[in-house]
Amino acid sequence: MRRFMNVQYSEYEETLVDIYLPDTDHYTTVVNFHGGGLDRGDKYSEDFEKMAAGLTAAGYALASVEYRKYPNAKFPDFLLDAAKATAFVKNFVKDYGGNGDVIIAGQSAGAWMSLMLCLNKKYLENEGIDSEEIKGWFIDSAQPTSHFNVLVQETGAHKRTQRIDEYAPLYFLGKDSKFSKMILLTYENDVVCRNEQNQLFYKAVLAFNPEAKIEYRLLGGKHCNAIEQRDENGGSLYAKLFLDWILKE
Repeated sequence: MRRFMNVQYSEYEETLVDIYLPDTDHYTTVVNFHGGGLDRGDKYSEDFEKMAAGLTAAGYALASVEYRKYPNAKFPDFLLDAAKATAFVKNFVKDYGGNGDVIIAGQSAGAWMSLMLCLNKKYLENEGIDSEEIKGWFIDSAQPTSHFNVLVQETGAHKRTQRIDEYAPLYFLGKDSKFSKMILLTYENDVVCRNEQNQLFYKAVLAFNPEAKIEYRLLGGKHCNAIEQRDENGGSLYAKLFLDWILKE
């Protein structure tokens, strides 16, 4: 595994990405956005190292992205960063044997960001990417309604407010919404309303497109538990779940 740590992808000091490459060529890259409610969290941890080891061993690259967060950011700074990071990584890996194909993944707030990139196409389009070019979307406990902390920070609403507006991926879902393939993960002991929100999103996608390649899976444990868990061999359960999904026809 080859590492490029703390690579700056834009002019903002905190916009850094850790890139882990397999010892092969012509690989696809997973661009991952960490969780943390848009005001905390970090691109680097032992869990991400384990994920990178599992993905690179299977011939995939991993780019773990840092982005601007509250209180130093405001909507949509973190989404602009996510789109810019995706474009940067897509080009970066081509110099090191990558094929330029990208799968976008995220946990919690990072999963909300991923869904926003998927459905509000302007963010990736501003970076020269059609969201339909993305090869897959691995969505771990996203909030497809309006993100609670965006509502708190931008409107003063209570964090339990349920709303579908311009801060919600669901707001942009329609008959023209298309993507390659997607999986939604939530957990038996997830945060309040998270399972129901994802079930709504899943059903809403199929209502517009019954042939959509979308899967919803309920896992045991607590919110985003898979990133912390290990498989039977001591590797990343998250990486195993990802590989089982992406390799499935």
